[in-house]
Amino acid sequence: MNRTIISTLWAFCLLLAASVAAHEPGGEIREAQPGKAAVQLKFNLKPGDKYLFSSVVKQEIVQEAMGQQITTTQDISTEYIYTIKDKENGVTEIDVLMNAIKMDTDVGGMQRITFDSNNPEASTSELKVMSNVVGKSFQLYINEDGSVQKVVGFAEIFGTMDGPEAEILKQSFGDSSLVQSMNQISNIYPGKAVEVGDTWVKTFSGSIANLLHSEANSDFTLSGLEGDIAVIDVDAQLIFSKFTGEGGNPMLQAAEFEMSGAQRGTIEVDVKSGLPIVSKLTQDIRGSMNIQGMEIPMSIVSNITTTGKKL
Repeated sequence: MNRTIISTLWAFCLLLAASVAAHEPGGEIREAQPGKAAVQLKFNLKPGDKYLFSSVVKQEIVQEAMGQQITTTQDISTEYIYTIKDKENGVTEIDVLMNAIKMDTDVGGMQRITFDSNNPEASTSELKVMSNVVGKSFQLYINEDGSVQKVVGFAEIFGTMDGPEAEILKQSFGDSSLVQSMNQISNIYPGKAVEVGDTWVKTFSGSIANLLHSEANSDFTLSGLEGDIAVIDVDAQLIFSKFTGEGGNPMLQAAEFEMSGAQRGTIEVDVKSGLPIVSKLTQDIRGSMNIQGMEIPMSIVSNITTTGKKL
């Protein structure tokens, strides 16, 4: 069971850490040739509106240990409903409802764990605790540049859970962890008007769920305008290492690891609202984990499709 839980935590953390991999402005906007129409891209969802965000992740994790290769495949689907509550001084308050979760993990054909919030009783025991997450909500506060100002109420969702698997989640996730994670999903906007061909750079460095230290350098390029839709190309370099700060998760205290890779793809954004309509990203992360002197080479390849629509 421990192997499965660690693999699942790895997958979840890497998804959080690199869904878009952006945080703070890391350099000047590199401008294209003048004379083209400029657009202002910013987070501009209106109070009273509701949006459905869906994510589908298909992932393959390959580990090599003691001469054996183990391939773990995962399909993860999630749905969130954003209700826009208020906007004040450029900060948007959002109620985020965790609407649906579905996970299917196959560990080398030796073990399979599943969870479907539409049929939680049929889920395997390791993930039944996730049923306590679905239907719960927390508050998110986002600036116009997409940066997350604060999260309220996320830690309390895990505080209601019981059992050993719940303790792992409690130790790993809280409001501060989600601030880091959501920053990397929403903070994609340039902070000024841009033209087709312009590139802006954002960087990230911080902990993810008290399991990983993540560093990322991301180039975003406005590659096209199709009516009211802006097409943004993403090219990110990612580095992961062990989190060594206070409150680290005990499951990985004896482990050392270094992982790095790239993430590339496109994001389509509605110019008027800033709503990310469709993002299609591919991650390729490689490196190794060392547990008690045993080095385990790893590769993680993920295809991530996220959609957003107004309800």
